[in-house]
Amino acid sequence: MTRGHLVLEHAIDQITRGHAYRRDVEEDLDELCESIARVGILNPPTVTDAYVLIAGQRRLAAMEKLGWRVTPVWIVPGVSDKLSQVLAIRDEQTLRKALKPIEQAELYEELKALYAEDAERRDAATRFGSPHRDAAEDDRAADGEDGGADSAPPDDPAKTDEPKANDTKSRVQAARAVTGRDSRTMLEQIGELRRIAADDDEDPMVRQHAAEALLELNEDGKVNGRFLQVKTRQNLAALTRLAQHPDTPDTVRDAAGAELAALAPDLPAKDAAKESGLALERVRKLQAAAAAEEKVGWADVDPLMRQKHQVRKLVDLLRREHGWWDRFDPAEIGQYADETQWDLIDTYVDGATTFITAATTARATAETEASAGTDAIEEAGAGAGTAQQETAEEAGVEHAEL
Repeated sequence: MTRGHLVLEHAIDQITRGHAYRRDVEEDLDELCESIARVGILNPPTVTDAYVLIAGQRRLAAMEKLGWRVTPVWIVPGVSDKLSQVLAIRDEQTLRKALKPIEQAELYEELKALYAEDAERRDAATRFGSPHRDAAEDDRAADGEDGGADSAPPDDPAKTDEPKANDTKSRVQAARAVTGRDSRTMLEQIGELRRIAADDDEDPMVRQHAAEALLELNEDGKVNGRFLQVKTRQNLAALTRLAQHPDTPDTVRDAAGAELAALAPDLPAKDAAKESGLALERVRKLQAAAAAEEKVGWADVDPLMRQKHQVRKLVDLLRREHGWWDRFDPAEIGQYADETQWDLIDTYVDGATTFITAATTARATAETEASAGTDAIEEAGAGAGTAQQETAEEAGVEHAEL
């Protein structure tokens, strides 16, 4: 279900419309005007709660041409102030000067979701609206300021899945609204770098490399090369983990090692990202097949499965973070960390100390109990042997007396 609510009547001249990147908004409106005059507005223009236009530029132009003074609008709450400003301006040169690449990517993600919601409402109106609806309204709404070229977004170079038509159009719309051009490849790449840098499950060196790439591209605007380098490192780190992790099945571990060895070291950035991604995909398919085989024929459930899983998760986390003390200069950290950063480091150390103290106590207790159990078994065995010996001796005495 999409966000927002419907307002049946709102003054058209009170809707804020920026400088549209589409230059022919008022051209070829006759068919759209005829459709609106005949069946009305089945998919109202979308606005923010401050009545800044998000989608529906041509629909508003058609209603103005018909002499309408009010229109139904779909109001989407919670749109950021910065995005409202972008929507109100929509001027290529102004936006280029005002926004850094990371800011553009943030607004792109927000606006892409809004355009996708608008497309869902448009599809619903097509399915359940008037049977006399003119197809021109859908065509015009899906073109120009409500659509764009059908081409694949910049996903992982190893992936070839094409997005759905509405998804592609939403990406094009959002990119053009934010930058004035079809820059969705760049914006999607920045978004992916942000996700990698913030992913706690990602290899720490890959996260650090992604964070550094974001800082650098935000200054010079060069995205693609850095994105490909980070994706290559991400793929190689995942392969290395599969090749070295003790819980990895032997067949998967061997396959990951072979894939790493087969990757050429001096490939161009684009080829390196593609080949490493394909290698990782092959190993993961093998890993999934091996996991499915392990589940077949299980008769008993390990009573310590949950505990063993907890230990494996912790050991895996420590293995990935191991050696961090050698990668950073303590003098620089102590000198330049701000109060918030230092509190985090201090809390990390205190928490780790408390944890290891409790774990050490538990381990010592377990070892003591295990040792006591062994002693009890040995004593029981010795007692049984003594009793058997006494019984034998008594039997011997009785035999001698007889």
